[in-house]
Amino acid sequence: MKRINKLGFLSLLGLLGIMGIVTKESGYLGFFGFLYYLRYFFVIPDELFCRNVNRSASLGFFVGIAVLGITIPMGSLLHWIKAPITVFAASFVASVFAFTLSLVYYE
Repeated sequence: MKRINKLGFLSLLGLLGIMGIVTKESGYLGFFGFLYYLRYFFVIPDELFCRNVNRSASLGFFVGIAVLGITIPMGSLLHWIKAPITVFAASFVASVFAFTLSLVYYE
């Protein structure tokens, strides 16, 4: 029986990019980057792959926490108008970026 690689389901976030086309809001177009994870539906998950995903996920988590810890004081000191949105978006982008780069490196 073939196991489904659950990492491929991250590509479903790419469907949010369609909202950027429909609503003309360019912020949603970045979600098309998640279509990169479609390739993982065709990868058979073995023990090494699962270990690499776990290592990458932990690195992405800690990078996101570090960015959150750095940008919260910066946002409050600089009195950004949209500080909470910017802080959480930067944390999300940094963690996904670190996860993706480390997963590519470990592969």
